[in-house]
Amino acid sequence: MEYYRAFATMGITPDLYIKKYAIPLVGIGLLFPILITLILGDLTPPPVKTVLYLIPVALTLLIVMYPITFLESRKRQIDDSIHYYVTELGVLSTARMSRKDLMGKVSENEAYGFLAEETAKIHMLMDKWNLSFARACQFIAQRTPSWLFADFLGRFAHAVQAGEDVETFLRSEQKVVMNDFDTMYRDSLHSIDMITELFVSLMMSLIFIVSFAIILPVIIGMDSTLLMLGSLLIFAVSEVALVYFAKLRVPKDRIWHTLDIETRADRAIKRTFPISIIACGVVGVVVFVAGIFPTNVMIAMMITPLIITGRVASREEEKIKRKDDNFAAFIRSLGATAGARGGMVNESLRELTEHDFGPLSEEIRALYKRLATRVNKVRSWEYFAAGTGSNLIERFGTIFAEGTHIGGKPEVIGEIIGDNFMHITSLRKLRYSSSRSLVGTLYGLTAGIAFTLFLSVVIMDMLTRVFTSAEIPAGMDIGLSLDTAESINMEMINLFVILMMLIHAALSSILIRIVDGGHIFNTYTHFVGLTWTSVICAEMTVRLVTPMISAGGGWG
Repeated sequence: MEYYRAFATMGITPDLYIKKYAIPLVGIGLLFPILITLILGDLTPPPVKTVLYLIPVALTLLIVMYPITFLESRKRQIDDSIHYYVTELGVLSTARMSRKDLMGKVSENEAYGFLAEETAKIHMLMDKWNLSFARACQFIAQRTPSWLFADFLGRFAHAVQAGEDVETFLRSEQKVVMNDFDTMYRDSLHSIDMITELFVSLMMSLIFIVSFAIILPVIIGMDSTLLMLGSLLIFAVSEVALVYFAKLRVPKDRIWHTLDIETRADRAIKRTFPISIIACGVVGVVVFVAGIFPTNVMIAMMITPLIITGRVASREEEKIKRKDDNFAAFIRSLGATAGARGGMVNESLRELTEHDFGPLSEEIRALYKRLATRVNKVRSWEYFAAGTGSNLIERFGTIFAEGTHIGGKPEVIGEIIGDNFMHITSLRKLRYSSSRSLVGTLYGLTAGIAFTLFLSVVIMDMLTRVFTSAEIPAGMDIGLSLDTAESINMEMINLFVILMMLIHAALSSILIRIVDGGHIFNTYTHFVGLTWTSVICAEMTVRLVTPMISAGGGWG
């Protein structure tokens, strides 16, 4: 059944998929290793042969898994937009549009992605193939990748066949779909706890591997560079995979707007970013020329100016959250006032400019001035959304503008949008709470990683000095030798560990941004904070532990 929906979503038959993609790819996968083996013969190293034999297996897995992966990606697109979609349908239905026109209007909204394509199919089946609305909905419901959307279409088709009024049905569906979305959103939020536990477990395992890689060269005489390079790759790939997994699991609910309008906040961030980069260069030159700090401290000092841009982005993000908290009250008041005035939105807005809606008040006054010019109503609302910087206000504000523009009922529109907006903001607050818990966990984990890895470095340094100064009798070296101990480059090992900590700080800050849905430049705040956390713990470990286990000097 899943493959049936997958091929329907891809717009291709199973036979054509096998002929056009499966057979050629698997054939190439089988032919390539055979040709390489025939050409090189015995010159092919065993590891290379193993990789060659795995190529057809990998391509076969790709062929089998791609339809399901494609299905899941399209399902996610629909589920992430279904609450906006049903809100817009409910708003437009107040204008008493025909069912075909309703589907046609919503399908023009590119923000819905694949959901707009599915709606366009319903419209095409009605317009080109003369299918009834109920039959078209049932046809798409059997093929759409999203069960959430399929259930909605099934209820819609049944309501139409039973003679229920479209506006009444869509009014009642607001709560049904929002409850389904609520369940899906909370389930995604629960995955954040799972990701946190998985991240901690993974880091514990990686710390164990890296600590052994640091100490093993002096014990069994292995190449320290090769071990550290392998550990670095394992460390980086594992964290990247986990961050990517988190991106797939958490809700796709961004905070910032997506409009092509440059706002004051955008200009502030763009203005501070070059300043941060230049400051990083200046600080880097100064500290490296001075040469009085340990390497890890110098690197931390060099990246510290990035926090300028990070703090600006963080400050603007907090303003957006405060404006979101006031929007539901504003849109409800505007809808109710406009309904009482016979749909006169501009006059109602003029009256509301005298009320206090917190940080949203300035943008409301600017919106009234734009609407008073009567140039472009929808564009005026887009500038209003851009001024707030909020993606939620962008989506719901546009829906309100379109609904009232085509003659919908302002009081009903305001109520629908206000209720759904408050529902989403309440879910977002749960997300922010989960994000704060993750931040605390990551900072504590970073401190633990830094302590363990640099403790291993200190032990390694001590062992190297012991073995280089000791005389080991013949036959008792068990892989140890004076040459092995002397060949170990402690500066190189130290740099590898510093690089691991920088990678961990960068990927952890990206993980925080993925979880809370904030601006990408806000990662700089946590990147700098996590880097300094690791540096402080590293220096404390080196300077406190070294005197306990060795009479030698510090590390740096």
